[in-house]
Amino acid sequence: MKKKLLLRAAVGFLFGIAMMLLVPVLINGGPILRVVYSDALLARTGSPAAATLLTLLVMGLFGSFCFVGTLFYEIERWPLALATAAHYLSMSLGYLIPAKLLCWGMPTKLLLRIEGVMTLGFFLVWLIMYLRYKAEVRELNELQKNVNSMEHNTNKEDSP
Repeated sequence: MKKKLLLRAAVGFLFGIAMMLLVPVLINGGPILRVVYSDALLARTGSPAAATLLTLLVMGLFGSFCFVGTLFYEIERWPLALATAAHYLSMSLGYLIPAKLLCWGMPTKLLLRIEGVMTLGFFLVWLIMYLRYKAEVRELNELQKNVNSMEHNTNKEDSP
């Protein structure tokens, strides 16, 4: 479990950085592969390099937080809807921490656009994972059907 947690955190860290580079493009067609930081963060850190580094670090940690949140889906007694809601809420509320740390004092309209992009991204990833697991279950059911059929045929041949 610890290894799985660390792997998800590492992948999430990289994903968080990737999203930080792509969000400006998704939100307003801004420049790609450029870290965007606020003027307030630049004033607080004192240099563009420090603001960039802090932004990448915080967004990497946010990505880790989101990916580790996928462990909600592994709580077997929870229905899928509850696990999905818990993961989405932790991700959405967890977004407020980077917003505060990175001085994203932004208008409500922009915050809603960002939340919309996050919601769309969450839904797309969830849908891909759902379809993938559904295909795996179908494949396992087919294998089970084949095994049962082979056992049935073997039992027929063994009986006098």
